[in-house]
Amino acid sequence: MKTITKIALIGGLLASSIAFAATDPAADATKASKDCHHGKHSKTWDEGKYLDRMTEQLKLTPDQRTSVQAVLQKSKPQMTNIREKMQTNRKALREVKREGKSDGNQVQALARERGDLVTDMIIQRSKVRSEIQQILTDTQREQMKQMRGRHEHHDKG
Repeated sequence: MKTITKIALIGGLLASSIAFAATDPAADATKASKDCHHGKHSKTWDEGKYLDRMTEQLKLTPDQRTSVQAVLQKSKPQMTNIREKMQTNRKALREVKREGKSDGNQVQALARERGDLVTDMIIQRSKVRSEIQQILTDTQREQMKQMRGRHEHHDKG
């Protein structure tokens, strides 16, 4: 990853982390569980449902399904580790806010850590996506590209 890209990513994450730390954690927890499409479900990502949906939409063969499942299983420990570290980081940011002693150095360190974790997550997801792409046919890759385009459009609006 280019240095300028890393700097931009970390800068954006720092700004969003500081803004996040300045919110009311009790209200965030309530809102997340009720309004956010992630909320309580973000901790319980269902690999099986993802694999079933991929099998159905891309019409994976049994061999392809087994191969994709192996890729997902192989990446699971790393993804779980990163998610747990991100959760710990979020709790630490909330605690700093809750204490009311906004130590700029501590917030900056936590924001940097958050940036590194997000970078690690992006890299890990990219590796998984690349491995899955190698399993798919050209037609299936194109279908996945179109599906991803529809998903990105949904996220924007």
